[in-house]
Amino acid sequence: MDPFRLIVVVTEALIQIEQLPLNVFHSSNITIFTSVLGSFSLSANITDSLGKMGTWFWILGWSLSILTIAGNGFIMFLVCSKRQLRTKTNAFVVSLAVADFCVGMSVVPPMFLCEMATWCKPQSYVINFVRWLFSYVSVTNLCSLVLDRYIAVVKPVKYLTFMTRCRVIQMASLSWGIRVVLSTISGLNWFIFKISLFFDIIFWISVIFFEFLPCLMLIFCFTSMLHVIFKLHRSSRIIAKQLRFNHRILFNYQEKSSVKLMAVVIGLFLLCYGFYIRCTLVYIFKNGECNDEEYKIPLLVLNSAINPVAYAFFKRDIKKEIKRHLFSYRKRAR
Repeated sequence: MDPFRLIVVVTEALIQIEQLPLNVFHSSNITIFTSVLGSFSLSANITDSLGKMGTWFWILGWSLSILTIAGNGFIMFLVCSKRQLRTKTNAFVVSLAVADFCVGMSVVPPMFLCEMATWCKPQSYVINFVRWLFSYVSVTNLCSLVLDRYIAVVKPVKYLTFMTRCRVIQMASLSWGIRVVLSTISGLNWFIFKISLFFDIIFWISVIFFEFLPCLMLIFCFTSMLHVIFKLHRSSRIIAKQLRFNHRILFNYQEKSSVKLMAVVIGLFLLCYGFYIRCTLVYIFKNGECNDEEYKIPLLVLNSAINPVAYAFFKRDIKKEIKRHLFSYRKRAR
């Protein structure tokens, strides 16, 4: 068979496979198709679409990845190297920065390496496994950070007794441990047990506890913090009679700064994460396809890249330390 005829046959086979119902892929037909095409896979359409994205996708993806790695790496170094920054809240900041750092390392770089290699697929299970692991860990760490600020703003008296050092370690460990355990179970089931019921259970756990509930929780915590700030702002004259002047100023600046930081972080998270939730809804209701990897992947990295920028502009202690470093650097340059 000449090469042109071979290309025509392969193309017709791909078209026929796309038109088959989903349950056909569980029959022996998939074995025949795999043995004939060899190097092709069921993710060929997604891989081809990634290849057709062009240079702009890789430039944007690498730029955001470098910004994510550098920004979150700087936040980790700054907090860990400065004793005055080692606070309870900054412990959650560092934990989130580590997760976002891993997102920057595990999304675009492995896809690019697989795009360059002939034996690897950019949408293989291992790459998706690592990507979703750190993405969900980033979500849980963001929820821990917001919950910390929620208790501090809404219930400041209880915060002093509730948010102990031991409680901070527990919350940070749970933010990592829950998703790591679920991902380990999913990986073992994929490679060893291959029980379809486990996949369904893990899917619904991920959708409910790592997609929908975090979004609802973040919206609730943010609106509650806004409500408290608005109430205290309206009743500032009454509060001024009951509290000391310094205490009143401390609340006005610290808590409003916390709400501004949460507004930026939560708003961008919901904007970026909404694309993934949309695809989940499409999958659940089986309402068409969701082939928009060229948009979801940059948004996923952007969500992790913007957090250190938000800390630098809206978190007072980190902002102050960055300014001090810049001022000392200018003095040395002179």
